[in-house]
Amino acid sequence: MTNQRHTDIAVDTASHCSSADQRPRVMARQYSYPANSSDPTGVFNTLDAKSRNVLANFFREGYFTDKSCINSNNVDKFLAISRQLHHKQLQTECETFIRNNRLCRRLSLAPRLENEASRYQLMFTRDGTDRTSLGVHLYDCRCNFQKTCRVPELSGVGSGFAVCCLQDNNCDAPHVYVSGGGKCSGDVYHCDIVMNKRKKCSKKLVKGRSRHCMTCVQNKLYVLGGQCSKGETIRTVEEFTPKRHSWKTVGNLEIGVHSATTVVHGNNIYVLGGILDNGKETAVVQMFDPNTRSCKLLASLPFAVSGAQAVVFKEKIFVTCGNGRLVTYDPASSQHEVCTNMPECCKNFAMFAEKEGIFFAGGKIRNDDNALKTVYVYSPENCTWHVTDRDLSSPLSVYGNCSVEIPAEYGLVPFG
Repeated sequence: MTNQRHTDIAVDTASHCSSADQRPRVMARQYSYPANSSDPTGVFNTLDAKSRNVLANFFREGYFTDKSCINSNNVDKFLAISRQLHHKQLQTECETFIRNNRLCRRLSLAPRLENEASRYQLMFTRDGTDRTSLGVHLYDCRCNFQKTCRVPELSGVGSGFAVCCLQDNNCDAPHVYVSGGGKCSGDVYHCDIVMNKRKKCSKKLVKGRSRHCMTCVQNKLYVLGGQCSKGETIRTVEEFTPKRHSWKTVGNLEIGVHSATTVVHGNNIYVLGGILDNGKETAVVQMFDPNTRSCKLLASLPFAVSGAQAVVFKEKIFVTCGNGRLVTYDPASSQHEVCTNMPECCKNFAMFAEKEGIFFAGGKIRNDDNALKTVYVYSPENCTWHVTDRDLSSPLSVYGNCSVEIPAEYGLVPFG
């Protein structure tokens, strides 16, 4: 029996178990029993006699004697009890069952409102037969519009590139930039979405790099960290403004990292995780302030992570941390909390936020050559996973992605 708090649910239903604070760590579908109940004994009493005996035996033995003991009829209630008791072993057993059986509720996405800006997720992919050919898959979850197109102007972009949309708000015309990659190139490519033009920029990065971060703050682009041609990590931060149309070094990270992920929150740039000069992953969180051009270290993530992705949803940062783990990070308190595992443990997927929650599209299953076409949504409010009714048109491995908003009055499709 593992050492857990409050594991004293008896075989009979007469015993009382004290309540514990709820933590949002539940995965999968909508609950048949309220997940926020403060009385685990109440949940226990709603189980059928067989399931009550199964759970009582689990607490005595520390494991399920038969894998068929846990099923789709009792897993929600078992999981609700595990949350209230903070019983990690039972929670793990339930999440493993849910994950293996893909018990995700189907979610129908609401259509776009009238005069609402079109929002496309641009997913950069490579052709399986021609690795030099970079393509873009457009995904609009509101109208189920999808399109894949090759972009020959980006054929010189190597692996480890970064992509970002320069757009201060959805009233501005969007401009997509692709930087670095390959043999630590300093090349930068500009895609004018409105004019439908793509070209290599005349101004290169001050320092060529790959596996770096790139993001937009107040209509300026920033590249942070990365790896140089000699394999060393880079600390410098560079800034690009459309009016100046050139790059300049404006600061340094506290710790040089490559293969990190970045997100903007409150006009500050958060760089999460990455790989250090010694080749080891780190859990460090760094915050770069573009106004003061200074950087500081914050509380670390619970797991070391590289090649991750992050988005902001309702003032919190959500980060994928490898092995299918999802973590929420609160910039206001620098506190983190482990959420729930993703339904599929994969890499090279697109991650973005919409009003329903956090979307995960495509991806390549780890230790497998198969790519996915399923689009999942994680709802932070009730800690559940859903499968959308709008899958990708084909399985995709995604090597870079960004969101683009097109004002309704423009009436155009990117890369049309």
